[in-house]
Amino acid sequence: MKLFFTVLLVILMTACSPMWEDGDYEVYYLDGDIALGIKIDNSGAYHRRVCHKIVAVGSNEKYIVAKQLEPGSTIASYFYIERESDNKYLNHDEITQGPYTEIQFAELIQGLGLPSFSKVF
Repeated sequence: MKLFFTVLLVILMTACSPMWEDGDYEVYYLDGDIALGIKIDNSGAYHRRVCHKIVAVGSNEKYIVAKQLEPGSTIASYFYIERESDNKYLNHDEITQGPYTEIQFAELIQGLGLPSFSKVF
């Protein structure tokens, strides 16, 4: 019986943990959606930065990057966030840059020094 409760506790703890995190930014699963957000507090509250299905994410000291698939689509959209300009009180449309096509994003990688994707979901 103790083993059952231990296994259950481990499952519940991992279900609530983020899929990726870097500082205040996390990729999390909520209501069937994988999203990128910035933490508002330590209670699990976020402001979303990129909604829908996040399929890849990366970061460096200056930027956060995300690759997204819209529901029912196989075409990817790309986004970036400049960390220095962001704070938890801004809405996503005030800080998130994008959507960009793959070609546009490749140009931004070269021009701005955006990071590569370090985690794929």
